[in-house]
Amino acid sequence: MHTLTSLFESIAFVAEYGEPDADRHVKRVATYARFVGAHVLRLPQAACERLELAALVHDVGKVALPRELLRKPGPLSPAERQYVQQHTVHGRDILAHIARSYGGRDGDLFQLAQQVALYHHERWDGRGYPEGLCREEIPLAARVVHLVDVIDARLSPRPYKSGQSWNQVKQALVEGMYLDFDGMLVTGLLQVESAFLELVQAQMYGQLVTA
Repeated sequence: MHTLTSLFESIAFVAEYGEPDADRHVKRVATYARFVGAHVLRLPQAACERLELAALVHDVGKVALPRELLRKPGPLSPAERQYVQQHTVHGRDILAHIARSYGGRDGDLFQLAQQVALYHHERWDGRGYPEGLCREEIPLAARVVHLVDVIDARLSPRPYKSGQSWNQVKQALVEGMYLDFDGMLVTGLLQVESAFLELVQAQMYGQLVTA
């Protein structure tokens, strides 16, 4: 597992190189995904480690997009948005290529990572992308990463927005149950809210307001 960890960390590093906070973003998402695996889904340790690695490379497909588009401060045009959404397909394809180059070893882990990269923007109500999957059609790992990806995006300050407080994020999660998110995951996470909030407060967000 140590070799695989180094490989996936290297993939994430290359994909996010030079992007402000992007490396910390993927690491936080991976950390949160492992927490959900352990404390909400009660997965075995090995499965939590695999979920963490898959989450670490969930945005690898963005390496195929122009940096000026990713850094655009204002709203994207419909054409630009559609182009950016293709990072999910690019990510799946990149990881599939690496898996083949890796000689077929640890195929289950690479398959999990490809699912997460492709489907982490699908929504419970079927209004996500790239395929418009809904409910349990979306692989569980992708549902987990979608949830924690949104949490981190809302908490994170950006040049064009302030980071939200945890209470604001929690309200958005509750409102998004069975629409954006798997409600079972949201309910389970809020049942261990205090432990998760401790983990959140340990991350590098600048000043995090909890109220």
